[in-house]
Amino acid sequence: MTGGQAPYAGPGLWVQITHRFGPRIPEWFLAFVTLAPGMVLLLPDETFDQPAWAGFRAIFGDENLLGWFMVLIGLMRIVGLIINGARRHVTPRIRQVSAGGGFLLFVGWTFAFAASGVVTTWLAIYPAFAVLELVNIYRASHDAGESRGTS
Repeated sequence: MTGGQAPYAGPGLWVQITHRFGPRIPEWFLAFVTLAPGMVLLLPDETFDQPAWAGFRAIFGDENLLGWFMVLIGLMRIVGLIINGARRHVTPRIRQVSAGGGFLLFVGWTFAFAASGVVTTWLAIYPAFAVLELVNIYRASHDAGESRGTS
């Protein structure tokens, strides 16, 4: 309980989560986009052996390390979004930090692919995800302003 108010419970919790879900779809999407490649990197095939992944091999060495990191970050982001949606008062700081980390992650992925010297569809995808994370930072910051009554 924060601020003397009870947290949402029962049907009120579900209504609040679904009400907040729609505007935050890009954040949910990028949380899963973070989680899914991590899971792929943990598969038994050696992804880093492919030419387009040479930059990742040079930077990270072991793809399992990056895979577990991506899974952990993706899960933490999903948990943060669930907490944010379940609380009576929004917690935009969780969303700001998650989107900031996501921005750095997608810029890093863009850099690692660029370091491979192989141009594939990464050039159209990961920079766009980084820009979308900037939009997520802006929207979470706007929500922070509204929660303080300054927006």
